[in-house]
Amino acid sequence: MNHDVTLVPFRSSDAALLSHWLLAPHVAKWYKEPQEHLDWALCPPVGGERAVIAVNGARVGYLRWQAVSREILDSVGLKEIPANSVDIDILIGEVSYVGRGIGPQALQLLIKHLREDTSIPLLGLTTSIHNHTAQRAYRKAGFRDLREYDPPGYGRCLLMVMSLSHEV
Repeated sequence: MNHDVTLVPFRSSDAALLSHWLLAPHVAKWYKEPQEHLDWALCPPVGGERAVIAVNGARVGYLRWQAVSREILDSVGLKEIPANSVDIDILIGEVSYVGRGIGPQALQLLIKHLREDTSIPLLGLTTSIHNHTAQRAYRKAGFRDLREYDPPGYGRCLLMVMSLSHEV
């Protein structure tokens, strides 16, 4: 089912809503450090971007993305991932919108935007190997499983990727 999904620029006034979402049981299960995520949203690192996911104008989720350096990739054992790949993080905070295809639609909007930058070789998402709902959503958006790995502090995770071929 298609919904009118849009990506709205994140504003500091969205912090309370993001905090509420990060503490919601269906999100908190996967986001063990909510304050860290909130701090990132309020003061993203250089090159870090974020948006609120809206459905018919209602704010229902959050999306963030950032180009990842070679140093960071190597530090978590992802030596095969090219530098300047973009790491994406997404959550649907309003539980009534989970499983309704909102995440894949939001990801498709972001993918369309990121394809405009020809220097980005790859998009990646990391999720717990136990978060099957997220895995289904990412596959629906066009991501494929690359491999499992163990980033510090997160347990066993699945790295899912999408190559951005800029060939004509």
